Amino acid sequence: MTFKRFVSGLACITLLGTSASAEQLPAAVFDIEFINFSQEVDYGATNEEEKIRALMLSEEFRALLKKSGRYSLVDTTGAADDLALHGNPFSCNACEAKIAAKLGAERSFTGAVQKLSVLVQTIIIRERDVRSGDVMAQYQTDIRGNTDVAWRRGLEWLMKNRMVPGTAELDAD
Repeated sequence: MTFKRFVSGLACITLLGTSASAEQLPAAVFDIEFINFSQEVDYGATNEEEKIRALMLSEEFRALLKKSGRYSLVDTTGAADDLALHGNPFSCNACEAKIAAKLGAERSFTGAVQKLSVLVQTIIIRERDVRSGDVMAQYQTDIRGNTDVAWRRGLEWLMKNRMVPGTAELDAD
């Protein structure tokens, strides 16, 4: 084998490996839920600001996933009836995996921001394999502060330090 053939073969193997790893997984990303565990609920808090903030975080999460290059996002608008039937996709006992499979996804993402107190919130993102229904990974971080900036910063930290470059199971394939 000549040196040129060796280098050409090595280049082909490298290119094939790159294209295989660059394949994006179709993913259904459901809206992040807001769950209030704080005592303020006992005093009649409605949490409208946090519900709006959770929708903002959902859109931010979709944008960050798309930007990562690891996933292609499937349209979840066709799941409205199923979601109305099952309720919160974060806590519906894997119903979102079946819904995501109907949409043509291989992975589903659900999430929640849990308010523990006026100061402390926890962002949780769960990734599930839609064929098996198994949780592939669950990512979580606590944030301090109840503002758009604090929530975005928490999500960005979670993506950078926990999710991307990705789930260990996915990277092992």
